[in-house]
Amino acid sequence: MNHSGKNLTPPELPAAERDALLAKCDIALCEVVKELRFSMVIGVGRVAEQRARKVLSAAGLSVRVEGIMHPSPRNPQANKGWEQAAKTKLEELGVLSLLCSTSGADGL
Repeated sequence: MNHSGKNLTPPELPAAERDALLAKCDIALCEVVKELRFSMVIGVGRVAEQRARKVLSAAGLSVRVEGIMHPSPRNPQANKGWEQAAKTKLEELGVLSLLCSTSGADGL
């Protein structure tokens, strides 16, 4: 966050800070995938998907990496039916039922 409390995204950070933050995120992702023995990681947004694929592969972790569209105001597609697009993609990946409550209430 900046001084006013506005959220800062990695591209808005100075390069050294961004690189240090992303390195810690990479380590954390690999540790979680390894410890919890995940078989799939879903990146929210193309950048997250590509980074996860690169980092997990470099760490020698055999895990399927997929992606869903990021719900960003900068993405015109996300402004029109993002929720349904995300649900459709998660259903295609076979994970939507894992995210929804067993009582029938919609989890997304």
